[in-house]
Amino acid sequence: MELIKRANRNKILHPMPSEEVNRLRVRKYRDPQNEETTELPESLKALLAYDCNLTNTRGQNVFADVLDRIDEHGVIHSDTPDIDAYYGNYMDQGGKSMEELAPIWENDPRLPALIRIIHPGDQRIFLYVTERDDVGEYPVARIERFEFWMAESSLIEYLYRIFTDDEDSKPEWEARKKANEKRDKTLLGMKSLHDDLYAKLKEFDD
Repeated sequence: MELIKRANRNKILHPMPSEEVNRLRVRKYRDPQNEETTELPESLKALLAYDCNLTNTRGQNVFADVLDRIDEHGVIHSDTPDIDAYYGNYMDQGGKSMEELAPIWENDPRLPALIRIIHPGDQRIFLYVTERDDVGEYPVARIERFEFWMAESSLIEYLYRIFTDDEDSKPEWEARKKANEKRDKTLLGMKSLHDDLYAKLKEFDD
């Protein structure tokens, strides 16, 4: 955490007031109809209280999307990977809107919420809101084109890699990641793309 703070590009910090941080909750599921909420990861609470405009090495606000998705009740809503698949795979060039193709990704109501973290690269980064581990963290998932995988054990591991360019995994992180993968095996094993997508694409091609 201290290394991340030292690497922050902001000269003036914008801490979120503690009472606001304490009231925040996050949607537990990706399904917008399911309003169940759960706790934030401890690292996100601490970093928002430190500087909610935390800036990465490319000058991007790491939590910009998180802040945009907080509603009037202090609930952070899930993102959808549909927009990433739509533009990342050039579906927009086929003349059909994302709404016509949706859902692009599997939309099983059991799937956990995805909270986007702004990332300086082609991959898309999300907090994967399954269950908090023994230190109060959720794993981090990555998406690139049509691939979805659990990549880091926590937000702290992800930010450490971004701010230091150190790709080596620490033993405790690797152990937690393996435990997360075992726990969430069923969810991770669900098809990434919706069964109806290919039929829709073929229909539009015809």
